[in-house]
Amino acid sequence: GEVLFGTVDSWLIWNLTKGKAHVIDYSNASRTMLFNIHNLDWDEEILTELDIPREMLPKVLPSSHIYGNTDKEIFGREIPISGDAGDQQSALFGQACYEPGMAKNTYGTGCFILMNTGEKIVPSKNGLLTTIAWGVNGKVEYALEGSIFIGGAVVQWLRDELGLIKNSKEIEKYALKVKDTHGVYLVPAFVGLGAPYWDMYARGIIVGLTRGAKKEHILRAAEESIAYQSRDVLEVIQKDSGINLKKLKVDGGAVRDNFLMQFQSDI
Repeated sequence: GEVLFGTVDSWLIWNLTKGKAHVIDYSNASRTMLFNIHNLDWDEEILTELDIPREMLPKVLPSSHIYGNTDKEIFGREIPISGDAGDQQSALFGQACYEPGMAKNTYGTGCFILMNTGEKIVPSKNGLLTTIAWGVNGKVEYALEGSIFIGGAVVQWLRDELGLIKNSKEIEKYALKVKDTHGVYLVPAFVGLGAPYWDMYARGIIVGLTRGAKKEHILRAAEESIAYQSRDVLEVIQKDSGINLKKLKVDGGAVRDNFLMQFQSDI
């Protein structure tokens, strides 16, 4: 046939090698819903059911491997392509979460939490994604992931739609002006709720408003909502895996907010 299938990394490597390598690593293959994460091969039952020819799929290789060389015309000489991993798995690895119980949270528009479960495959009963973290040095390690739809996006909404702040950095200043939220809570379910609830029909709410509620209380409640959602995911990751959280490492734009990071640590 004339059609091949792969994820973005497969396409990039294919083009960098000028069609000499049609490959994918374990972490990306595990996200296609066509890969058996137990035997580390494309799942024949799924391929047969969906009538997908195995021949069109990329060769699955470890995350640290020489996949091929870039074509000489691209960079002036051949350069070995030696690493490939999914974005969130790369963040987990880059944050040095090499041991079971070590987790990372990327605070962006949404939040994406992964915890290393070692060589243990953990089927989730709480709406989490069981994924391959990476395959390195002949060993495959796994992770549990929970995705939160609205993280930093709640700050953007307060800025752009309600005009409560002029820029995103201001929210920390206002949050620190009050000792608590004065009983105000904000649930930023603007597009439903992601992990661990997966409720597409949930909608955002602000509750606990009284005459004593100020702008600062609403802004602080918004910041706290990011941390509360993250805690919800971390709690079910530990419940599913039976592994206690050893360490939470953080990245993303919101980590510059010292109030948010301290509150996350506190709860």
